Amino acid sequence: MAPVSPKNAPSADGGHRFAVALQSALTIGDVEDAFFNVASTVIAAPGLGLYQIDATSGDMIDFKAQVDSDFLADYETYGRQDDPVLEFVLRQNRPVDSSRVVSRQVWEGCGARTALDVGGYYHSLEAPVIVSGALYGTMNFARPQGQPAFSEADITAAWLAGEHLGLALERALRYEQTDRRATRLEHVLDHVPQALVVTDLDAHVLFRNRTARSAAHNASTTALIEDSIVTAMEQFRVTSKRVCTRTAVEHQTRRRVVVKSFRLPGRDDAALTMLLDQTSGEAARLPAWDVLSKREQEIAELVSQGLTNKQIAERAFVSENTVKQHLKRVFAKTDVRNRAELMQRIWAAGGSGATGS
Repeated sequence: MAPVSPKNAPSADGGHRFAVALQSALTIGDVEDAFFNVASTVIAAPGLGLYQIDATSGDMIDFKAQVDSDFLADYETYGRQDDPVLEFVLRQNRPVDSSRVVSRQVWEGCGARTALDVGGYYHSLEAPVIVSGALYGTMNFARPQGQPAFSEADITAAWLAGEHLGLALERALRYEQTDRRATRLEHVLDHVPQALVVTDLDAHVLFRNRTARSAAHNASTTALIEDSIVTAMEQFRVTSKRVCTRTAVEHQTRRRVVVKSFRLPGRDDAALTMLLDQTSGEAARLPAWDVLSKREQEIAELVSQGLTNKQIAERAFVSENTVKQHLKRVFAKTDVRNRAELMQRIWAAGGSGATGS
């Protein structure tokens, strides 16, 4: 059979509805639901199925179908291993129907045809679903014997539908992977003892960790903190600053909260703010500045600004290796284990140490 080219596909309202529905779907479940809701507008068939399969063995990984359960059970028992339509799709990576792949006699005698009969079907059309250049699974369409066999136009429509479905699934897989990574990150941040708030540069809160959600600030202090974050975001939007520190002081209680905001590395549209309550003992864990040399104090202050070793080396006119050696001594003298702990202690002091910066 000669391959069907997508460029020869007819323009139809059904194809447009199919594409719009799939591109509006966000998750894999949404994509699957959209397929079953609009697939009949592209190819008229009472039997519909979506299979995720192993490209090497042809074994089923997962499926969703709108057909009789008895048919599905019989197909998995003896139909899949003797299905010339599926075999062609796996071998050629293009759609085909039962009237074109083998002779009528061969089709009548195969296991797939026998299984189809259990569900009241006769004609079968399958198309590959390619995701990120690899076979993900198949789209399946079935018609009863009283209806016509699938046409060339149906095969062309299946080709195009498979391309739209593959793109939608690729996007959904990326979305779900990103969502899982974000969930894991939120779980980690919930175990950080300091209060953390992630916002966009318009100061809209995207995430608060558990400490920030449970922080016992009164309305006045909360308003001061929010104002500090808004001010920091304004500076980020109009300047090249990457770190902004403000101290929110509630005048009646004299409660002091250091609000330290910095842009997230590699992101120009979001920022992280750390809240350090100086009335709760955070400020007691300050570095022993008197034991640091003037150069070590300078390096520590540059670390608190969120600079990399390379950036610190350029500012201090030393090599990156010299910066690393200074940091090792700073960590040892201040009894901290890493840059993050050092930054927390400096921030607890409102961003200033013995250098007075």
